[in-house]
Amino acid sequence: MIDAGAARRGRVERAIAAAVRIADPRDPLGEEARRRLPSTSGLSPEGVELALGRHLEVAPSGGELDALVATAGRARRCQVVLAANVCTAPLRAIAVAVATAPEVLVRPSRRDPVVAELLVRALQADEGFARAGGSIALIAELEREDGGDVAAGEEPRAELHVYGSDETVATLRARAGRGVLVRGHGAGLGLAVVGPGATLAEAARDIAGDVVPFDQRGCLSPRFVLVDGPAERAETLARALHEALERAGARVPRGPLDGAARAEIAMYRATLEAVGSFQEGEGHGVGLDPAPRSLLLPPAARVVHVAASSADAAPALLAPIRGAITAIGAGGGGQLARAASTMAPRARVSALGCMQRPPLDGPVDLRTL
Repeated sequence: MIDAGAARRGRVERAIAAAVRIADPRDPLGEEARRRLPSTSGLSPEGVELALGRHLEVAPSGGELDALVATAGRARRCQVVLAANVCTAPLRAIAVAVATAPEVLVRPSRRDPVVAELLVRALQADEGFARAGGSIALIAELEREDGGDVAAGEEPRAELHVYGSDETVATLRARAGRGVLVRGHGAGLGLAVVGPGATLAEAARDIAGDVVPFDQRGCLSPRFVLVDGPAERAETLARALHEALERAGARVPRGPLDGAARAEIAMYRATLEAVGSFQEGEGHGVGLDPAPRSLLLPPAARVVHVAASSADAAPALLAPIRGAITAIGAGGGGQLARAASTMAPRARVSALGCMQRPPLDGPVDLRTL
């Protein structure tokens, strides 16, 4: 009989094996994903290929899997509510869920259910997943749980993992029954920091590499870039980032925008042109505030807000958004990145260019651990 720890890891490994099939364009699952995702994810076909071919976490290390299992909860059943922002996110969410419980119920995003559906289908047909005690199914609505009161130190009978807006997390947390532990992963964003030792052209290239995946809609996507130094240095970085995004967009075009997104970009552009400058390309935009008193959140449509800053000025700038910072990308050393990490101590920290490829060691969002 397989022990509990081995079973938990075994279920995670089978979820990753299913994802390997989706990453492979020659596999029927990979072929179906590429056929369906352009219409559900909002990404261009090239954006879908980038997501599946480079950002689906199909090669975790043994240490990453050990960390994922160690940090997962333990329950008899786990229900998962998924969002639509990042088309590959169901893999990590399902991996954490199957590490948590042998029975998993998944409510996919209604707007983009593709990867969740493919993973669940593959696991349902996988004898190895069943041998590890796994059971998984898709659901249209959450099943009511009421496991009774849980004594101090006792494991909950059920967990509910919610990925989505802060409002969705709050609503479902309020509806959860007794004995259910709710782990909410709400809205988040990424922050890039360019230190004094960075070569600006290289930093711009790396930041563009973090912006383009998923068209900047994920909680790891950099929306702000703080440049350590005077306004002239931030201006040089903004120009280089505009050029880098132009080149990246030629290879991986942005998906189509709806009217609401275009209106958001127009409003952001008007504001930035009043206080700084705005450079717009075919599928991106770069706003520059050379003397910021606050940070203006740009639309999640490959639009980046660049601001000059320093270690002393950063705390005041970041205070209003510190709770939303999920990831920090840093390059070039200096004190500014340390100041940002102090403001957001649970953010994932990586080098510029690596923000969208975190280790598969648990949820992307570490704020709730």
